[in-house]
Amino acid sequence: MNIVDVMDEIADAVDVIAGLRVAPYDSDTVNPPMALIRWPDPIRYDLTMGRGSDSAELEVWVLTGRTDARTARILLGPYMNGSGAQSIKQAIDGGTYTACDSVTVTEARVEAIEVSGVLYLAAAFTVSVIGDGA
Repeated sequence: MNIVDVMDEIADAVDVIAGLRVAPYDSDTVNPPMALIRWPDPIRYDLTMGRGSDSAELEVWVLTGRTDARTARILLGPYMNGSGAQSIKQAIDGGTYTACDSVTVTEARVEAIEVSGVLYLAAAFTVSVIGDGA
């Protein structure tokens, strides 16, 4: 499983959400609303014998605005819904993946995330990935 390809495919899946900018990497500049696909932590090797499969957990951050902006809270809710046109879970779980076998959003939490000295209201989505270990 090529993790960079997986990150790109997750970004492509999220990119179907209208009005949401997407970067398949950590960016030091953001323009909310924006999704960032973060490096996996951890990557687990050899889930099955003979390098059969590996797994990884990564986060997708969706930043909607400064933590003190009332509109940031209003914008964040629909991204956290389990389904719907702006649902991150629905977009990622329904994506098309060739770089891995399985991609599932397992949880979301609200955080204040600092990027370039600015605190943003964000949702951090945990994404579980399983793929070929070869």
